[in-house]
Amino acid sequence: MVVKHLCKLIFHTVLLAIALILYFTNQDFGAGFLLIIWLSLAVPMMFRIFPNRCIALGARKHFACTYNPAPVAKAEIKGRGFHKGAVFCALGWLVVTAAMLLALFRVDMLTAQTTIIIALAYAVVDIVFVLFFCPFRALFMRNHCCVTCRIHNWDYFMKCAPLILFPSIYTVSLVILSVVVVLRWEISLWRNPHFFMRETNQNLRCSACEDKLCQLRIRKLEQRDPDIP
Repeated sequence: MVVKHLCKLIFHTVLLAIALILYFTNQDFGAGFLLIIWLSLAVPMMFRIFPNRCIALGARKHFACTYNPAPVAKAEIKGRGFHKGAVFCALGWLVVTAAMLLALFRVDMLTAQTTIIIALAYAVVDIVFVLFFCPFRALFMRNHCCVTCRIHNWDYFMKCAPLILFPSIYTVSLVILSVVVVLRWEISLWRNPHFFMRETNQNLRCSACEDKLCQLRIRKLEQRDPDIP
């Protein structure tokens, strides 16, 4: 899974570089390039709507087939702590995104192309967060790792939301898909909170992890917070 994410990082970085080159050389994004961008965002979102094993464990823990009951009493979610971090993450993303869009608007650079560049930049940053360092995790969520992240499937909405400023078949469909992914995630969390916690789902523990996406990070948090016996 690490190799797969590294390939995604390279792919999205290349897309971002092409978009920047086209933008700064005053060239339009062609239909073919826009289709590639759309596919790079739409296809992964479709995989998050239905149960499958093609995506990382953290992105599919809301599916019942991924749940493996722990041999301990079902723990209660620490409501405020669990959801409070998510609220701060949402506010942080909103402030940063709104500031960028406002700055672009003030200098008359807010265009369909610049919103696409923002979406591609977020796609690159998202994978960097997963593989190397995530400020959301460090500052707000305090979760054990990406596998247990409360907001794992918010990422595509965060990437695609700015695109709605310039509606088209591409942008509207991406935003709708991202909303469906978030709703599917949040409804599952509301109905089955035990799917999302290491205390109640054995598959989210280090001993059962299939992804090993923490290999490129310093595992200080894991050392302080070992698996629950």
